[in-house]
Amino acid sequence: MYAEERRSQTVHPRAGKDERNVMPRCRICLKPLEGQYTFVQWLLQEEELCNECLMRLRPEPRHLHLDDLPLTAYYRYDEFMESLLFQFKEGRDVALAPVFFSQVMKQMKRRYRRWQWVLMPSSDERRMTRGFSPLRRMLADSGMMLYEPFYKTGDHKQSSMDRVHRTQISTVIRLKEEYPLPSGRVVLIDDVCTTGATLKHAYQLLKEHTIKVEAVTCCAHPLLFETMAQPLRHFAGRRGKDGRHGKMVQ
Repeated sequence: MYAEERRSQTVHPRAGKDERNVMPRCRICLKPLEGQYTFVQWLLQEEELCNECLMRLRPEPRHLHLDDLPLTAYYRYDEFMESLLFQFKEGRDVALAPVFFSQVMKQMKRRYRRWQWVLMPSSDERRMTRGFSPLRRMLADSGMMLYEPFYKTGDHKQSSMDRVHRTQISTVIRLKEEYPLPSGRVVLIDDVCTTGATLKHAYQLLKEHTIKVEAVTCCAHPLLFETMAQPLRHFAGRRGKDGRHGKMVQ
């Protein structure tokens, strides 16, 4: 389905009276949301997803260490997440933007409310082709100041780079000249972590200017989960019998 058609059929549950003429639908599969929630749940729910898609988009938070850089990854980069990101980015389906961090945004803001949020860059070529910055669009409703001090020297995708070129990532990610670097505590945010090389290099560029740096990624390559990851100790369970997710206790 084309992105414009999806956007025309997706209406927020708290939309205005005129907008409610279109039945609210799941942002991913477009199934009608009517009848999936009680009245109270309908008023409070913010994810705009059906129960089936909520189950498929279930957070699996993991804590990794990329050398000295702590990294939190919320999802496994599986086929479902890959297709969802492709539809959002390359299909320009901006109606999907809120779904990626919606289920973990409260935990992110609880942990990093007083931190500076720094976005990892896309290439200028990709941004111009898409017409938007994916990470900025994903986090548009966070209410946080979003910094973008990095730029890419070209359209380099880690998944298509061999090991030798990945070790030369310092030639790909650079600091913008005369950009006011955020000070204090900084959290680097990315949508996908494949090897961690890009995040580690960004950390090296910023660590002299800040007190502390951590990183968050929406999803990480399965190998990171299988060989490096450990469950976050304070994430209290998965979806319970009532269909709710557990909360992360900081």
